[in-house]
Amino acid sequence: MTLYLITVYHNDDSRFLPYEDGHRLTAAVSHWRNLPTAVEPEMLADWAYHVFNTDLERLEPSRTRPDSELAFLVACVYRLLQLRSLSIGDVVQVATDNAQTWWLACETFGWKHISPPANVHGQPLTAEKVYQHLNEQRRTR
Repeated sequence: MTLYLITVYHNDDSRFLPYEDGHRLTAAVSHWRNLPTAVEPEMLADWAYHVFNTDLERLEPSRTRPDSELAFLVACVYRLLQLRSLSIGDVVQVATDNAQTWWLACETFGWKHISPPANVHGQPLTAEKVYQHLNEQRRTR
């Protein structure tokens, strides 16, 4: 088994258009998964795309299946933070606990391996980020 960190970066410079070197990426969310060592990074990026784009009503009925409860809860956090969908031009980083890292840009169909981007900002998911969002919500009520 290997511990994988999946981090989603939203592309601030281009939405619905392919990622290009130099685009500004902002960390949106991250999630740790303990999976078999042979998992391909594209499979984890596909998982993230599915979880962060599928309506909660469609994820909810499968909660009793293995890993589906976790997917539902991760999707709930993503929506509660009011994050936009994962789309073309966004980037997913997959890293392992043994220092392997892959960067994948979301394409019209599938994923393109890219070099580590230089224009990356923000923290993916921290308690501070959640508390900040909750405080902003309280102020707007």
